[in-house]
Amino acid sequence: MTKYRLVLSFILLSTIVGLFVFPYISQHRTSARAADIMLVNVPTVVHGFRKSAQLPDGDLYLLPNPMQLAISGAPAEGVETFTPNVVRFGADPVTFGALQNTSPQGLSLSAPSEKVTAVTCAESIWDGNLVIAGTSGTVGDKVRLFLQTTDGKPGPEIALFTLAAQGVVVTKLHKDLMLFVDNRYATGPSIPQGSLIAYSAAAGECGQRTGLLTLAWPMMKMSELEGCFRVGVEIERNDTYGMTSVVITDIVVNRNAVPGDENLKGVGLLRSVLGGFPTGIPCKPDCPYSIQEPPAPPQPNPGGGQGGECNTICFRSPQYFKLNIDSLPRGTVIIGGVNYNRPISTTDKRRIEMALRGGFTPLQQLNQEFVAAQLNLLNAGGDGSPRVYYVLEGPLTCYNLNFNPITLSNGFVLSPDSLLKDVFREARLAIFNNSVSDQIALTKILDLLNGNNPQNVCHRN
Repeated sequence: MTKYRLVLSFILLSTIVGLFVFPYISQHRTSARAADIMLVNVPTVVHGFRKSAQLPDGDLYLLPNPMQLAISGAPAEGVETFTPNVVRFGADPVTFGALQNTSPQGLSLSAPSEKVTAVTCAESIWDGNLVIAGTSGTVGDKVRLFLQTTDGKPGPEIALFTLAAQGVVVTKLHKDLMLFVDNRYATGPSIPQGSLIAYSAAAGECGQRTGLLTLAWPMMKMSELEGCFRVGVEIERNDTYGMTSVVITDIVVNRNAVPGDENLKGVGLLRSVLGGFPTGIPCKPDCPYSIQEPPAPPQPNPGGGQGGECNTICFRSPQYFKLNIDSLPRGTVIIGGVNYNRPISTTDKRRIEMALRGGFTPLQQLNQEFVAAQLNLLNAGGDGSPRVYYVLEGPLTCYNLNFNPITLSNGFVLSPDSLLKDVFREARLAIFNNSVSDQIALTKILDLLNGNNPQNVCHRN
């Protein structure tokens, strides 16, 4: 009898424990499956309608939704997604070839003898651009680019890169593709299979990196690369410690023209050509994994200058930053005429202080205001922060700016209804194109934002 009581007690105890523990196990397993999927955003761009001798295919325009590389079944350790910056990748994206006003992300793998694969939803590709980086200990690592059919079956192999001590070797290249280095326009001789592409710059925590690698898709309609495919990236590590990284700066896609596209008022990312671009998606959204899209964020900045839903930041003057040169925010800024107009670190206090002093030339005066404006953005979190994203999408009316519309040399019209990002973009273009008239006009607008108070007070917010 005692034996049966013991058995019955054990069964009851097991049942009670199961009732409490099973829901936890079930919940834990469900969240783990969701956590298995990581996403890497890839800026998606399309050629516009307006052609020219300099841009025979048209300028490039940023589409609102990035492509997403989905990573499933990744190794438990050693896989990271990251935002390229000076610390992590040795430079800001624009410096190593990314398009202005885009926010690419990177993928790294550091665990020895592991492999990570990321795949997008189906797309129709025109071109692709990427950068590969490796630390010490990555000789023999492989980066494979491939296509899948819309039902997940293996498609054409695009390219295979093998890391070497001084760069990456083009181990395989699809016969219909052309590969270029630091040549986004894909002109002149291409890089053949078997070539060594030398590392061209330090990549911060990621070691050394290549220049911008452009894979130009064939224009022939008979190529097996034409059509709708999922795009895949795979990093395979050797058995030693090290880290291999890939940043896809952007993918140029094909789109069909739909009614209204001709009337779009886009600003090109290459030459700031104003015009329309096609938006009709040619492929069904066949995706490798069931990914629940996050809810769309509220539309930022309706404007009006009355506060409310306007997203604003504190703008302080060049004089304030000059007096506080030892307390600059961390990041990079562009100074016209310095470092070939490429970003420099805010740790370079000497050159930043010289810029904040201004001067007599239009470029010196623009540098004074533009550097201060960039420092104000860095104080608010920099380009990668959600706050600054919404701020840049807001109109100048949020800051109660009042000035007559100004037509710049490229035809773009700046007015109080223009977005804050328009001012920053046009300031960069005025520097790159050395447009004196634009430099003068933009200096006045930036001065309205920054003010001239040397105290720690917000002139505009």
